[in-house]
Amino acid sequence: MGEALPDDVFVIDAVVHAYNLDPRNARNKYGRQLIDLITGIHTGWNPPGMALAADSFRTDTSIESVVRAVFEESQTAMAVHHVLRLDSWFHDGLAAFHKTHEAVRRWPNRMIGYVGVDPLAPQEVYLDDLRRQVDQMPGAVGLKLYPHAVDPYRRWRADDDEIMALFELASQLGLKSVAIHKAVPNGAVPLDPYRVDDIDRAADAFPDLAFEIVHSGMAFLDETALAIGRYPNVYANLEVTTMLLHRAPGWFEEILGQLLFWGGPHKILWSTGAVLVHPQPILEKFWELRLSERVLDKFGLEQLTREDKELILGRNYAAMIGLDLESARAAQRDDDFALHRAEHGLRRPYSRWPASRES
Repeated sequence: MGEALPDDVFVIDAVVHAYNLDPRNARNKYGRQLIDLITGIHTGWNPPGMALAADSFRTDTSIESVVRAVFEESQTAMAVHHVLRLDSWFHDGLAAFHKTHEAVRRWPNRMIGYVGVDPLAPQEVYLDDLRRQVDQMPGAVGLKLYPHAVDPYRRWRADDDEIMALFELASQLGLKSVAIHKAVPNGAVPLDPYRVDDIDRAADAFPDLAFEIVHSGMAFLDETALAIGRYPNVYANLEVTTMLLHRAPGWFEEILGQLLFWGGPHKILWSTGAVLVHPQPILEKFWELRLSERVLDKFGLEQLTREDKELILGRNYAAMIGLDLESARAAQRDDDFALHRAEHGLRRPYSRWPASRES
C-alpha cells in the first residue's frame, strides 16, 4: 500500500454499504445480475489479494462488519450509511433500514445516516414513509434515491412536479442532502434514468437542499461537471469513481480534472463505497496523487494541494451538512476505535471479517 495520511486529516466517507448480497435476497434476474456486478467490482477493482472470498462477500453483511473494516482498518474518521430502496430488485432493498438505524444508534460519533424511499410508490406512500423513517431515526441528515424500478420498468425524474413534493418534505423535516444514484447502471437496464439532466430544476427550486450526484464522472461527466459549476448546492459524490485510483488511474485523473475545472475542489465529496472495495488503499493513493502534466495542461489547473485534498476528503461534506469538525474530533478522541488505533495502528484489511480473503 501507499503513504498513510497525516493523523490530523479528517476523512468522511460519503457512502459505505452493508449490502445484503445473499442470492436468496434477489427478487428476479435483475437482482441476480446486480449481485454479480457488485461481486465482480469487488473482485476486480480491489488491489491483488485483497478481495474477500465469494462466500464471505455474497452474504447479508452486518453493519458491524462494515463499521469495523472502515474504522479499525482505515484512516476514515466518519462514514455515511444509506438506506437502499432497490425494492424491485431485492426483498430488503439491498441495505435495509435497520442497518442504518443500528449504525447511527451504536456509533453516533462515527456514523451518519440517510433514509431511503421508493419514489415510484404512490405519493402518499413515499411521503408517509419518509416521515416515519425520519421519526424513527431523528439524526438522519440525508435521503437516498434510485432513479427507476424493474420488472416492470418504470422511472421518475428529479424535475417531475410530483417528486418536488418529496424534496419539499425532506427540507421541512430538516434533511440536508438528497443523494441520487446516477452514472452507473444497475446491470443490464436502460441507461436513460442515470443521466443527470433532471437535477437542475430541483437544485434551483430547493437551494437549501444539497443534491449529490452519486458515482459522478463514471458517465455523463460533461453534464455533471457543468452542474456542480452552475449550482452551489450540487455536489459530485465520488462513490465507485475513487476505485479508479487503483483500477484505471489515468481515467480517474481525467474525471477529477474536469470536475476541478468547473466546480473547483469545494464541490467534490470523497467516497469509497466500502466495503465494495477496501477504503485504505485508495485513501493512500489519493493522498499520494499528483496530477500529470498532461491533465494539468488540458484543464488549466494547478497541482493539487494538501488543502484541496483535505476539502475533498472531508471538509466539503462537513460544510454541506453543517458538521463542526472540531466538535466531531473531540467526540471521537477517546472512543474504542481511536484508542485501538493509537495503541496498535490499523488492523490488516478484512481481518475482522467472518472468513478469509481470496489469494
